[in-house]
Amino acid sequence: MAKEVAAVRVGDLVTRKSHNHDITFCIIGFRTDSRGRSIAILKALYHAAFIVDAPLEDLVSVLPERRL
Repeated sequence: MAKEVAAVRVGDLVTRKSHNHDITFCIIGFRTDSRGRSIAILKALYHAAFIVDAPLEDLVSVLPERRL
């Protein structure tokens, strides 16, 4: 079962709560926004050119134990 993300790393697989978990992403990096919040940079697994960013609190881990 997927769970909310507490600590994530580059390479983790996640979905977004705000988008009904419709696309699976791989975390490819991080940045800080103008308010000082941590933002993950995400690449969609099945959409080669689809790269977005999202606040960490919007993410849900697909592999909560970081393994298949």
